[in-house]
Amino acid sequence: MRGVFLGVFGACCWGFSGVCVNFLTSGYGVSSPWLGFMRLTLAGIIFAIAAVLADKNNLLGLLRDRKAMISVTLFALFGMALYQISYIMAIHTAGAATESLLCETSLIYIMVFSCIHEHRRPRRSELAAIVLAVAGVYCIATKGDPSTIAIGLVGLAWCALDGVLQFLHNVLPLDALERYGSLSVNAVGMLIGGMILAPVAQPWSVQVSFDGAAWAAFIGTVIIGAAFGYLFSMQALKDAGPVIGSLTLVFEPIAAVVASAVILGTTFCAFDFIGGACIISMMVVVTLADARRSSEQALNQAADARIAHDEASNALAPSRTKEPHARP
Repeated sequence: MRGVFLGVFGACCWGFSGVCVNFLTSGYGVSSPWLGFMRLTLAGIIFAIAAVLADKNNLLGLLRDRKAMISVTLFALFGMALYQISYIMAIHTAGAATESLLCETSLIYIMVFSCIHEHRRPRRSELAAIVLAVAGVYCIATKGDPSTIAIGLVGLAWCALDGVLQFLHNVLPLDALERYGSLSVNAVGMLIGGMILAPVAQPWSVQVSFDGAAWAAFIGTVIIGAAFGYLFSMQALKDAGPVIGSLTLVFEPIAAVVASAVILGTTFCAFDFIGGACIISMMVVVTLADARRSSEQALNQAADARIAHDEASNALAPSRTKEPHARP
C-alpha cells in the first residue's frame, strides 16, 4: 500500500512540477536554459548527497569507470541538458497538460527500440498502443479539426522533440544503471547536465525578481518535481514492484490537467479529454505488455536453466543401461 501511495504522490509531483514551469515561463519570463540549469544543478546536489549517504560505493565505482562515465556524459547531454530545454519549451509553447500527455509517446519509441533490439515484430498489444498514441496525439493537436494544429506547429514540434529526448533519457544510461544504480547515475548525470547548460544559461549574470508566488513555483519545480518526484517514484518501484509502480505514472498527466485548470485557469475541450484517455490507455497497455514480456523471459530462462541442470545431472550420473551381450 505504501508503494502505491508513493507512486501516485511521485507522479503528482511531476505533474505539478510542469505547471510550476508553465507559471514561471509565462508569468515571469524565465528563460529555459536558466531554469533547466537550476533544476539540474539543485536536484543533482540533492541526489549526490543522497548517493553519498546511501550508495557511496556505487557512486565512487561509477566515477572511476571510464567507459560508464562516457555513457553517462552522453546521457547528461541528450537525456538531461537538451531534454530539460525541450521539456521547458514544450510546456511554454503547448502548456503543461499537453506536454505531460504528448511526451508519453516516448513509450512508443522505447517499444520500437525493443523490437529492433530483440529482432522481433511488434505484438498485437504493442500495435494497439501505437494506434492509441496516434489517436491521442491527433485529438490533442487538432481538437478534432484536421485542417489546423490547435497547439501550433512550434508547440507540436517541441513536444515531439521532448518525446524523442525522453526516450534517450530512458535508454542511454541502461548499462550504467544496471551496474551502479539509478541514484548515483542520475546524480552524476544531473550535475554534468547542469555544467553543460551553464555557459548558455550564464546564471552568474542573471538577476531574478521573484515574488512569493514565483519562489513557491520555483521550489515546486526544482525540489518537489525534479528531486522528490523521482525519489518517491523510485521507492514506489521497490515497494510495489515494477508493474504497479509504472502504472501509477498515469497520474502524472492527470495531475497536470487538474493543476493547470486550477492554478493557471487552462480550459479543455472534449477532444482534449478523449486524447488524454487514449494516451493514458496507451501507457497502461505498454506497461502490461512489458510486464508480460518480462514474465515470459523469466519463465524461458528458468526452463533453460532446468534443462541445463538436467543435462548436467544426466552426464554425471552412472549409466543405468547395460551394453547388450554379443550372441555366442
